[in-house]
Amino acid sequence: MTAATATAAKHHDTEQNIPGPGDDGMVMPERRDLHFLPPKERIHDWHQAGPHMTQFMNALSLFFPAGERLFIDAVREYRDQIPDPDLKKAATAFIGQEAMHSREHIEYNSLMEEAGLPADKLDAFVWSLLDFLKERTPKSMPLSATIALEHFTALMGGFLLDHPEVLDGSQEDYQRMWQWHAMEEVEHKAVCYDVWEKCVGRGPTAYLKRAFGMTAATAIFWPLVLAFYMQMVNSSEACRKEGWRGHLTVLNILFGKPGVLRKQIPHSLAFFKYSFHPWQQNNSHHIAHLNELAEEAEEAYQQAMSSYGEHHQTHH
Repeated sequence: MTAATATAAKHHDTEQNIPGPGDDGMVMPERRDLHFLPPKERIHDWHQAGPHMTQFMNALSLFFPAGERLFIDAVREYRDQIPDPDLKKAATAFIGQEAMHSREHIEYNSLMEEAGLPADKLDAFVWSLLDFLKERTPKSMPLSATIALEHFTALMGGFLLDHPEVLDGSQEDYQRMWQWHAMEEVEHKAVCYDVWEKCVGRGPTAYLKRAFGMTAATAIFWPLVLAFYMQMVNSSEACRKEGWRGHLTVLNILFGKPGVLRKQIPHSLAFFKYSFHPWQQNNSHHIAHLNELAEEAEEAYQQAMSSYGEHHQTHH
């Protein structure tokens, strides 16, 4: 357990009246230029629950480079139309955060490719799929898909932070990277939605567009996650050694106990409420630990770079 996780868990257990976002209802995201250097030799088994759960998380990572680019472009398309200067500032910070996420997941995904996993092939498929859809849908559709997918990532991120046992005991650099991503997903979870309401609207037409976006995103994203997971597992010698029981472990974590996906279902369906807003599920207390985690991550990165430099010198 990282120090930030321990603090967050303690806070979650003791805090009864969670403070909401600022008085104006807006949480202002902050771009943090963090670097991670997870050990490539652990790419097949970094998760404490074993190789299969490792490959499930790895499969999710494959969606982020192209996905984050979709989100960035969707918000940029509307940024000049945003009437509220604070929301425009939040949108710019959101773009900065997503750019950092994309950069770090590209590095992470390259470790998979180096280890013989089909990362580049699957990443290329996501890029081509999103380009295909973007070219054939109206201007509002990428933003509609973005607010749906941002809802998924914020829910999953919030769950990982509420239930630190899901990642506890995993290799710390991978754990820290996922915690950082989760916290920033919570921090900016309403930005795209607020852009949608300000620029597309809140009326019946806007509602139907966002409801369709969520339906389409669900129908496309989760089957692809399953397909990617199976391809990763089938390419992993560690998963072959673990055998079919590894799939049961993943099923239990996702749909049994603690139920990473099962417990998100009611919150996912809440998106279809006409009056929905992401901060109706208020977990803003997690944001308080972001800077602490950022300091941990930067310190770990500097130590890893120092060790790498010493190792590199001794071999030349």
